[in-house]
Amino acid sequence: MSRRNGRDARRSGKSERMTRKAKIKNNKRGRPRYDQEDLAAAQAFRAIGRKIRLSRGDVRPLWVQLRNQIEEAINTGGIAANSRMPSEQALCDLFGISRAVVRAAIGSLATGGRVVRLPRKGTFVAPPRQHVDFMAANLGVFDDLTAKGHRVSTRTLALYRSAPNEQEQNVLGLPPEGSVVHIHRVYLSDGLPITMTHIALPGHKVPGLELLDMENHSVFQTIREHYGLTVQRAERWFTAALPSKEECERMGVSPNTPLISIESFAYDAEGAVLEYYQALYNSSLARIHVAINQEAPLVVINGLAHGTGT
Repeated sequence: MSRRNGRDARRSGKSERMTRKAKIKNNKRGRPRYDQEDLAAAQAFRAIGRKIRLSRGDVRPLWVQLRNQIEEAINTGGIAANSRMPSEQALCDLFGISRAVVRAAIGSLATGGRVVRLPRKGTFVAPPRQHVDFMAANLGVFDDLTAKGHRVSTRTLALYRSAPNEQEQNVLGLPPEGSVVHIHRVYLSDGLPITMTHIALPGHKVPGLELLDMENHSVFQTIREHYGLTVQRAERWFTAALPSKEECERMGVSPNTPLISIESFAYDAEGAVLEYYQALYNSSLARIHVAINQEAPLVVINGLAHGTGT
């Protein structure tokens, strides 16, 4: 065999091997590219992505900024329910951020029930909830009443940061040199005072909270949007109470009117106390209904799932 024929044979064999590899690669089963599988969702997310702005100079972490803006796009219909989210790497490339930032943002959205992760399929925008209760959504009185169409307002009596007293050190697990943010406010439903709450939050988890305008804003929504903090569970105790003269004036009730005293502990994802509060609740405006099943008790006020005073 001539040298030329030998070279031709080797080339032919190499070409056949490359062809076989190409066929095997094309026949492999795998998840389709995002823009091929869900073109409409990909186009919608690219449009949303052009509006999302992340700033390293913002006091909020990058992952909180990204999480909030994606959630806003979901709430306003910019990203449709059931559409598939881009991959972590695609989001990294789109916004020029690290995978850790993307992973934290998507993880927080998944914890809050806004997106759903399906093995081997991807991450999808969750469909809207038809019914919301406190145990599932971790909403406070402000959020529950607002969701039901009531006009909710607050009257902030005090908002400040201080050193923890002995009780706060024990309850919040703080050292003597730590700090506590105190929020003392009255909640009004359709113009009528319904609860007065003393709230204590661990200061190191909410830097600068005492400088924010909290009037007519949900505490839970504020700490979620600014610090990425969410409540996973809560424990509470109820007792009968007679308010003081000052408390009667602030709650708009006559002297010797019985109210319900509530003590509550709310825990974050790590099991640490995120919020401690004591409140007085006026049950003459809304009854408390308790439904109990084999899994967990649910407290409902006039059809509103109720768990915390924030």
